[in-house]
Amino acid sequence: MRIAFLSILVGFLGVSTAFGQRDSPVWESYLPQISIYHEDTNKQGALTIDFLFKKNGGPHEHTEHQAYVLAYLKKDEEQIMKLAADPELIKKKNEKTKVFLDLLVDQKLVVPVETKVAKINGETTPRFADDRGTFKRTGVDTLAAFSFPFKFTLTYEKLFQSVRKLGNFNVQDVNDVGKSTWYNDKFKLMVLIPVNDSRQATQVSAKIRENYDFAAVMNFETSLLYFRPLPYEFEFKKYEDTLTIYIY
Repeated sequence: MRIAFLSILVGFLGVSTAFGQRDSPVWESYLPQISIYHEDTNKQGALTIDFLFKKNGGPHEHTEHQAYVLAYLKKDEEQIMKLAADPELIKKKNEKTKVFLDLLVDQKLVVPVETKVAKINGETTPRFADDRGTFKRTGVDTLAAFSFPFKFTLTYEKLFQSVRKLGNFNVQDVNDVGKSTWYNDKFKLMVLIPVNDSRQATQVSAKIRENYDFAAVMNFETSLLYFRPLPYEFEFKKYEDTLTIYIY
């Protein structure tokens, strides 16, 4: 009888903890809107990457997040994603030895081009009113709600110098056509958004970083909240001394 009572008590306490959890899971984390375009910046050609990061759920304190734009070669994408799929390499508890981003940089698979922090768009909390994952916001006019807006303007020259640092970029692998030089190694861009209690969240406010954070669904182990390539390929071309980037 005593054993049965203890079993019931332990079960009740476990259920109470589950139902009494403070935070809803991270139901969604994705980029609902992406824009990319050419522009001139101080008479330098540049690419602007403008996107929204939407997160539904998670600890309510996290009203800002940091995003990195990483340059990498198209031919290295499979290797990068293979490393990102290794749960040991992306664990927060292993960051005292090596953070995941530093691992990729050391292997010359990626180069961080720029990073910045964005605050949540027009809301005081990153949750929807219904925290069970059955959302009531619909339509294109709701994209900005509970989203983090990021905008990066990267000059062609900055991108070229970044890509040249990649281990498998071959600066001699070109096609010369008249005065034009086409570089055959196509590159891509990756967005990395760490959870805010990761060492990679270097620019998030100290007060926010003190609070625990997690990724979907309630993954407390990973240091990565979002890590995905943008859906574009890029190619460098030089005409005499003028650098251009083409988007595919």
